Amino acid sequence: MNSLGTLFLFSVAISMSIAGEIITSPPTTNWGDWGVFEHCPNGTVVQGFQLKTEPYRGALIDDTALNGVRLYCGHPLSPNATTITSSVGSWGNWGNIYTCGLNGSVIGFQLRVEAFGVVDDETATNNVRFLCSNMAEPNNYIEGDGLGFGAWRGTVRCGSGQALCAVQTQIQADRGALLDDSSMNNLAGECCPVPASIQYDY
Repeated sequence: MNSLGTLFLFSVAISMSIAGEIITSPPTTNWGDWGVFEHCPNGTVVQGFQLKTEPYRGALIDDTALNGVRLYCGHPLSPNATTITSSVGSWGNWGNIYTCGLNGSVIGFQLRVEAFGVVDDETATNNVRFLCSNMAEPNNYIEGDGLGFGAWRGTVRCGSGQALCAVQTQIQADRGALLDDSSMNNLAGECCPVPASIQYDY
């Protein structure tokens, strides 16, 4: 093999090693379009989160429940922390900020999803639990302040020594006054090696 071919294979090997593992929520519902992946700055991973939720509006009014996820790259109280969101729905407000702590990072998630039903008011994803590296199983997660319709679905998590560093959301856009809206349906994340500055307890 000539030197050019060797260089090409070496470049491919490097690019494959840099690309992170993608984890995606099991698709209980599948309405809407996926937004683009938003990534944390190099050398940082997700250590906190915030949910955008529309409060329950009543039995005869269209509800959407969870509308978006905001992830904090670095500790939320740090002046150097940045946020990433991907696509966000039109309804609701941003809730409380949750964090895994100074030495913890987000290593996975679980969605609470209302499956397709007989009643034509689908809310799809209602809430999220984010797994923290510095918490012991089975209670190794922080639950957001979303709504309670549906059931908790399968948990997905990064491999050992990795944490979330990017986010992508599937959002159903506003369909108009006469049609049912569900807003956020699914969540995906990219896993990256954890920086040496964050100490893992697992």
